[in-house]
Amino acid sequence: MRRVSSIKWLIEDLSLPESHPERVVAHVYEVDDLEYDVVWLRDLGLAEQFMCPSDVLDAVIDRVTAPRRPAARRPIPIPHRPPVRERIPA
Repeated sequence: MRRVSSIKWLIEDLSLPESHPERVVAHVYEVDDLEYDVVWLRDLGLAEQFMCPSDVLDAVIDRVTAPRRPAARRPIPIPHRPPVRERIPA
């Protein structure tokens, strides 16, 4: 995360070269002391408001380092049986 003005930060993906168009992940803007708006340049599915810039960075790190869901697998087969007939006493 890099501060570029008194109210704006950039979150950058440092694994990409400086000239790469996707290096900047988000713009963070201070709204007031406890509210910061985020403009996402990548779809990470994260909130657009946070309480401080470091919370934004932590959310990004958590999202990109979280273990991925396991690959889809076939459903477990359920045996199918005909319905049980109720015996009516004669």
